[in-house]
Amino acid sequence: MRLLAGQRMKLSEAGTVVLVKQGRAEVYALMEENGHRLFLMELAAGEAAFHSADEFEEITIEVYALGDVELEEQLLAEMQADELLPLMRHWFQELIRLPWLRLMADRGDEILRTWVDGSVLGQVKQEPEKLREDFTENQSIFAMLAGVRFAAQDERLSNRIRGRMRHKHRLLAETMAHLLGEDWVSVSGSGQDSAKLEEAVFLVRAVAHHLGMAEEEIALNKETAEKLDSLGVLRRLVAKGGMEMRLIRLEKGWEACDCGAMLGYFGEKKQLAALLPTSASSYKLLTRENMAGVPVTREIAQVFVGDAFLIYPGLPDAKMGRWDFLRFMVRHTWQTDWKSILLAGLVMGLIPLLTPIVTETMFQDLIPILDRKGLATVTQVVLVAGFTTAALATVRSLAVLRLTSLGTLRGQAALFGRLLKLPPVFFRRFQSGELAERMQALDRSVMLLNNESVGALLSFVCSFWSLGLMCYYSMKLTGIALLVWLIYLSIFAFLLYRLTKAQKEMTAARNRTSGVLAQIFTGLAKFRTKGTEEQAYHLWGEQFALELSQNIRVRRLKNIGTVLAAMQPLLLMLILYYNGLMELVTAKSGDTTAAEALGLAAKPMTVATFIAFQAAFTAFNTSLVAIMPILENLSVIKPYFDNLLPILEAEPETSEERKEAGVLSGAIEVRNITFGYLPGSTVLDDVSLRIAAGEQVAIVGRSGCGKSTLIRLLLGFENPGKGAIYYDGQDLSELSLPSVRAQMGVVLQNGQLMSGDILHNIIGTNNLTLEDAWEAAEAAGIAEDIRQMPMQMNTMVSEGSTNISGGQRQRILIARALALKPSIIVCDEATSALDNRTQAIVTKSLAKLHATRIIVAHRLSTIRHADRIIVLDKGHIAESGSFEELVARNGIFASFVKRQTA
Repeated sequence: MRLLAGQRMKLSEAGTVVLVKQGRAEVYALMEENGHRLFLMELAAGEAAFHSADEFEEITIEVYALGDVELEEQLLAEMQADELLPLMRHWFQELIRLPWLRLMADRGDEILRTWVDGSVLGQVKQEPEKLREDFTENQSIFAMLAGVRFAAQDERLSNRIRGRMRHKHRLLAETMAHLLGEDWVSVSGSGQDSAKLEEAVFLVRAVAHHLGMAEEEIALNKETAEKLDSLGVLRRLVAKGGMEMRLIRLEKGWEACDCGAMLGYFGEKKQLAALLPTSASSYKLLTRENMAGVPVTREIAQVFVGDAFLIYPGLPDAKMGRWDFLRFMVRHTWQTDWKSILLAGLVMGLIPLLTPIVTETMFQDLIPILDRKGLATVTQVVLVAGFTTAALATVRSLAVLRLTSLGTLRGQAALFGRLLKLPPVFFRRFQSGELAERMQALDRSVMLLNNESVGALLSFVCSFWSLGLMCYYSMKLTGIALLVWLIYLSIFAFLLYRLTKAQKEMTAARNRTSGVLAQIFTGLAKFRTKGTEEQAYHLWGEQFALELSQNIRVRRLKNIGTVLAAMQPLLLMLILYYNGLMELVTAKSGDTTAAEALGLAAKPMTVATFIAFQAAFTAFNTSLVAIMPILENLSVIKPYFDNLLPILEAEPETSEERKEAGVLSGAIEVRNITFGYLPGSTVLDDVSLRIAAGEQVAIVGRSGCGKSTLIRLLLGFENPGKGAIYYDGQDLSELSLPSVRAQMGVVLQNGQLMSGDILHNIIGTNNLTLEDAWEAAEAAGIAEDIRQMPMQMNTMVSEGSTNISGGQRQRILIARALALKPSIIVCDEATSALDNRTQAIVTKSLAKLHATRIIVAHRLSTIRHADRIIVLDKGHIAESGSFEELVARNGIFASFVKRQTA
């Protein structure tokens, strides 16, 4: 029988055997009722597929031709025992490679263990009838397990559908509640202690309410909560509220400072509690039992000295624009400060109106009649106005300072939180120095929004009252001034446009310079070793010259604006004085125009009126001239925010709709993975790989063959263009990536330590102790080195790990990976800097964990005792087997061995 590529064949008749004579085919289990398929294995020439032996006739075995395939169909009863036995054993050995079957075998199922070790079907020599009975019994067990697997998949699909329906119904109910003016409350139960979950939900919602975040989404369903520990539940609830949390240490006297909203553990029983600031120097303590809260006294504060979790607003997990980010910053600053600034600015804008009014009164009513008492009264009014202005300016300055400080704090924290959520593919677009430069854009923007800038903006807005007074005193002079101002503003607008464009180009040049500079500093030792400092200087100088030219252009435009701002008051004053004097001369001569005769013109201008007009004009023009340099500075903000746009527009990795992975056994399957970094390129091509739980698998190959790319795919750093990756039979694309990565210990070839002590480099922010850190250090072979350091675990690691050796850095990274005793350990060139003795300690420690170990190595002594070695070549799996098997084949791996042992 011949099948063309893409054709299928069912083994419907009981006792049917299909032999592959030529070509390759895939085998699937098919659920007849709904047509769902389950991949089983791939067959090559000389291998066979068997009938399902399902007593309920619900599951059928199906063969799918990958290419043109030559098949031969036979009956089980017509074949000899010595011919059947190897085919049957191969069938069960391939089936047990399925992660969901291997997981049951690893958990101690005696029948499935025989499939693993090849002892299935008993002795080699036995009666054909007995062999067929044993086979049918094992095959019916597989059919039963496959039925359970199909049912589990259907249940998961149903759960996802039900979850989406519940989400839709909840949104509808919530909307109706809001329309009816009711409060919406949603507290889900969990497999944990229900009271503790409700307590966590209540406290996180209290913090969210304090921070002005949405409270409706803060809830967990039963399935999710069952798979998380208490800290995991807390983190998931905080994330549901759109917030971020980080571990902090509370020092003595913290209650007298505004540290922000926090969650901590209170009392000997370590009861979860919320700490919310009520003022700049006081807190209240909230618990489930005391919902109203109690003031935090010095005695209560002492209980909290230690670790706590700072909670702060986070950016939404969606694409954002610059206005979305500005709204976020405005919403999460103190509204009372905004009110204080606006109110103080409004009053300060009205006070200058007194100057022209008082001036007119003095010159027109008081001075001509020598009214000294009136002058004293006016002097007192002016003094009160001056002191009021000074007091309001102080209030406004303090409010602006608080506003900008809190806005920077909240905005920068939210930006860093978003940056850490972005997928790894985002970081390939930018160099580290360029990203650092972009992250500084917020600080630089806020520095421009200082008290001087805010004061100038508010003064300009309020100075339009002075423009109204100018119109009241003289429409003619006001019209002349407006004409000159229009010309001035047109020239300045053109300069501002050119300045914004130049500033944008300068910001882009500065980004490139920062990127090159960071690379040079990182590789400075290499430049010195090679004696190529001049080349490094050239690389920096080339980029800095472009930045400098744009900087000079920006300064030149600013200088033109400064000169223009200095000339405008003098020129406009001369023009107004000339026209004002002409008005006064006309009024003094007594000449009457036709318009005045008809009563359509304003009253003749007097000296007092002209002086009052000049005072009103001076107030408005001063505000106008003062705001121009501020607008120049503020024009820089747009390029700065454009600098942030790539971070705001990138969509973070979100786990909102993904399910928790649960406790992983370590079984991994890579199925038909194809991936390339660029369109049209292929790094991995149709790679399939199955790793059993607890197995040690090594991946070797030439540089560029796809080893590290495969690791990135396993970690979810990249998404395959084709194919899928399964953990315990669960598709990685459907799982919450943090729930998978939390159960993996990873040491990458370019891994770096954090600046800080060794203890926190090992345990991080996990709920681990000093003893756990020492245990991990022992396993990594670094414990003795740490004991010899003066401060042991408290020894500080400097920036770039310059105060420790490369081998010590690698061992600390390995200790970090082993600290949580993960079920999966991934090492990408993790022992390249270790000597043979230390490497042996690390290898022995890894073996004791009984975890799945995936090791990428060029140093073949590292992988000598691996259960299986995968050889990658040009994106394909070229060889697979044990160390001895691959050496005996005299292939690619054997050439690697010869090269290293020569």
